[in-house]
Amino acid sequence: MHRLLFPILALCVLACAATGDPALAASEQDPRKVTLYGMFHQTPEGGIVFNNAEEPDAVYLPFDPGSIMGEVVNIQVQVQGEIRDSFTRQGKNYRILAVSDIRPMTAEYGSTTIEQGQRFGLPGADAGQIHAYHDKTCYLYDRYAVLETLASYSDGHTLRVLAHAPGDSKDAVCENLEGRPLFEILNGGDFSFAGLSGDTLFVRNGPADAIHGLMAVNLATQKQTLDATVVPGSSLDKGTLRYSELLGPHAAQKFCPAGQTAIMPMALDLKTGTPRDAGKPVCRP
Repeated sequence: MHRLLFPILALCVLACAATGDPALAASEQDPRKVTLYGMFHQTPEGGIVFNNAEEPDAVYLPFDPGSIMGEVVNIQVQVQGEIRDSFTRQGKNYRILAVSDIRPMTAEYGSTTIEQGQRFGLPGADAGQIHAYHDKTCYLYDRYAVLETLASYSDGHTLRVLAHAPGDSKDAVCENLEGRPLFEILNGGDFSFAGLSGDTLFVRNGPADAIHGLMAVNLATQKQTLDATVVPGSSLDKGTLRYSELLGPHAAQKFCPAGQTAIMPMALDLKTGTPRDAGKPVCRP
């Protein structure tokens, strides 16, 4: 029985090819059908072009620019369509796109602004892409996405961190932060995102310009490596977090005159997750 299977399959394939099976014909066109994430812009000459952040050297020209309504210009959208033609001019790849569907990516999040190559949080933190919505902010890095949301039932923050592949569409990642989070704080009160360095996430509890809590979490191992009360001035340098920790009352009595607080300079090795003294205690009123 098994020996007859291959000749029968071969005959079916030949029959489909000879009769022009519509399913086969449709599959041949699929590579020309695309789903893109980006923004329509109006050129100085009055034309309409579409730019996709994942393809900086590509410019999409709508096949029927008159069908692009003003309300979808200069906002983040998802576009579905078919590439009809392409050509190269002055180092740019131009593609004629027959648009079949446009979905504004502001339906859930409100108006969107995007900043490229921005450093956020502690000085020395990694640069990423920031998507700012009306009630939440998405911080995108090569391997991680951090979504910070204003909680609807309190004045606090909700933090959610997930991993993503470097080749993922950045717009799609921010719109679809799904799956099991690597780290999450629900109804976090004064907790807020304080930056990322490699695999290490930093979370601040309280205002940065006053004494506050600082937490570090290694996302690769999903282990917390720091939970300290610090004074303003923490920074990152060559894989090390430098911070000044507020010591407890017992330490203050040991190192400082009555009524003063003790501050210990510290350094956290991000690779090992090990803190160490980086100086002598300093007394402050």
